[in-house]
Amino acid sequence: MERLSLFQIALKRLGMPVSKYLINFVLPATIGGLAVSLILYTMLSSLFVGASGIALLVMFPLLTTGAAIIWPVVQTLRDAVLIEKEMHMFITRMGILSIGEVNAQSMFDILRQMSDYGALANEVKSIEVLVEKWHTSLPEAARIIGRQSPSPIWGDFLDRMAFSVEAGQPINEFMQAEQKTFSKEFDTLYDTRLESIDMLKEIYISLTTTGIFGIVVSGIHLVLFVTEDYGSAPLEVMARIRWVLLAATLFVVMQAGTLVAFRSIVPDDPIFSRHEFDTEYRTKMRQVWIAASIMGAPILIASTAVILMYFEGLMSTWDKYGLVLVALIVTPFLLPGFTAGREERGILRRDESYPGFIRALGGTAQARAAEPSATIKALRGIDFGSLNKPIASLESRLMIRIDSERSWDWFSAEVNSGMVSRFNRIYLEGAQASGEPAAVADLVSQNTTNLLSLRRRRALSAGTMRGVAYGLLISTIVSFNIAIAVVLRLGTDIASVAQGMQNMQVDQITENAGGLGIPVLEETGAVDENIALFKLITSLLIILMVIILSAIATRLRGGGFALAMGQISTMMWIAALTSWITISLLDVTLGAFFAPT
Repeated sequence: MERLSLFQIALKRLGMPVSKYLINFVLPATIGGLAVSLILYTMLSSLFVGASGIALLVMFPLLTTGAAIIWPVVQTLRDAVLIEKEMHMFITRMGILSIGEVNAQSMFDILRQMSDYGALANEVKSIEVLVEKWHTSLPEAARIIGRQSPSPIWGDFLDRMAFSVEAGQPINEFMQAEQKTFSKEFDTLYDTRLESIDMLKEIYISLTTTGIFGIVVSGIHLVLFVTEDYGSAPLEVMARIRWVLLAATLFVVMQAGTLVAFRSIVPDDPIFSRHEFDTEYRTKMRQVWIAASIMGAPILIASTAVILMYFEGLMSTWDKYGLVLVALIVTPFLLPGFTAGREERGILRRDESYPGFIRALGGTAQARAAEPSATIKALRGIDFGSLNKPIASLESRLMIRIDSERSWDWFSAEVNSGMVSRFNRIYLEGAQASGEPAAVADLVSQNTTNLLSLRRRRALSAGTMRGVAYGLLISTIVSFNIAIAVVLRLGTDIASVAQGMQNMQVDQITENAGGLGIPVLEETGAVDENIALFKLITSLLIILMVIILSAIATRLRGGGFALAMGQISTMMWIAALTSWITISLLDVTLGAFFAPT
């Protein structure tokens, strides 16, 4: 059965006729975009006249209509990523269940109860609905769902399963044979995603460089060519800096678009586990967040007071000290970031020890056929590295007859690894269902080893991206500061020249040059204010860039909110120190270049 195209799959998954979607969603989006355009055009008529006004009226309806049309495709791609994220665990779980001679229906019943499989669980449920309610055979149901699946790798798996079942191969034999086949496909998929990350990295660098160039050009235009007195009201200030705002808006759109692209392509593979237990790490993190809040409150108040008290002087030197103030405000977030980073390194070490531990556990359980506490006790003399402490705690709980399932949940929580938590459940369920703990443990060990190998490749890509992020941030700040310093010196020198032409009509210079004169020669009063506005906008863009780069780096690492905040604090200090050093050097070097002769 031929697979549908992506757009056809998106239309199938709408859950409604195309005409109904156009009326209920696309048409309201178009009307809403037109309404926004009319409101903005009415409020900001002084900013948009002539062709720019027509562009404003057309832009928002086109954007909203395009977004409404493309949304089903975007959602389908997102579903594909969510399905592929769970495929590795799914195949491992099916292979383990097949060891115990479990039939197909029993396996799907068990998988349907696993809510943490997300989008993949919905796909399994769809197969079950076709089989039970519509009395479709399992092979035919698998083909139907595979043909309409947004994930090619899931569709190929269902096609192979349908063919094997029709050929008379038992489902458990197929699932065991599928381990190697799918492992190769998953490795290929993972490598493809990592290559896509490298491609996105190059695109991001190119877009950022283009955006910087546009902002620098708009800044030069602002200082040298925008000299009219628009007034001090917010809308009047916006009218003055409209070209800088346009360049900044495009820069923001490019940054946000890149973040969305990274989040769409990079699979969500969290390192930390999600649990409800009050572990030592969770208690420590609560204390660290409280300490960060206590430290942050007075820093925020003091920084705000400094800005209000020395606003005018600070605005003139904002490029040198502004980012330092922002970095001071976010400094307390280094505490949770450092704590989470240390825990992350511990989790990675425990993950490396887990395949050996689970293999030894399964072999011991198979050989001794003893109760869980005795099995764990038999492993006491073996060094499992960072897992030794959680294993000792697990043994203690099992020895005092705490509920076995609860004890293992506590073990997973103390290890604090998302991978260990999920594979633990798979091992325990498979060992209990099959009565073959050694075979189950061996399969779990193989799959965890393969997953760890993929994570190492991902960590290498994340490390490269982190280096690129630091380099790009520094180069952006240096570019902005050089542009500001050069434009400021040019504007100041030109203003000085204009003021020195006491016996000359400055507008005559423009007339003699065929209208190609510089407006700042005629009106120099707005130079300082324009420079201050440009400094403020570039600082805001740098802060946004720090947030975007931190979000991308954290996504690649598989970290959480605390790691992201720590990354933001670190990058803000890099930005602040780079800005301060650059401006200090430029004050000296540009003074030599522009020194009067």
